[in-house]
Amino acid sequence: MNRELTMVQSLRRVLESAGSGAGMCNSLVKELGPLDPIGRGAARMLLLGFPLSVSLRPLADAESEEVGMLASLILSSPKSSTALVGRRGEKLASTLERWVKLKENWRLEQKVLRFRSLMTSGVLGAVSAMVGTLGPLVGSLNFTGPAVQGMGNLLPAAAALTAVSAGMLGLFMSGRGMFVNVAVALAAFLAVSTIASPLANLPTVSLWGIK
Repeated sequence: MNRELTMVQSLRRVLESAGSGAGMCNSLVKELGPLDPIGRGAARMLLLGFPLSVSLRPLADAESEEVGMLASLILSSPKSSTALVGRRGEKLASTLERWVKLKENWRLEQKVLRFRSLMTSGVLGAVSAMVGTLGPLVGSLNFTGPAVQGMGNLLPAAAALTAVSAGMLGLFMSGRGMFVNVAVALAAFLAVSTIASPLANLPTVSLWGIK
């Protein structure tokens, strides 16, 4: 579970406790104490007697808009009814929690798709290297007549096509991350072509006349 979601859930529980009549500061200390350094720092400042406006300022200024929104709502509780703020804020916190979960699921899906695109680029490089290395050897085999000359070296063209294909895939999946796809594809291409190169140097044998 990421830090943003953990903080939103903790603040939601604080608002629930406040809505049921519990003290806001006591709930904050209980919920924020076991969290990350920012939460522990806020709980420590509350225990030392600092007001909410000072203790929760790091949370209100957090990078997460959801956390900052809930912290600002809690900061407004001294100006009105704490129980009322807790009851109304609980619904908002539940909505924000669902939103943060959706964002986290989206991030995980993007990571999975990114990993799959890298795997696809690696397979593309390996297959292209195999075809480019062994293609001339296979093309020189003639089952109906005498052996013909090889088809030439296909490796440069195969490497170029591999780089372009991997780059297009990376551009579609991750934008600027396309260069990682190209690097993975070319690394697989180089490895497989190096391993398969001895097979490409085998002498051509005519299959004409084999019974």
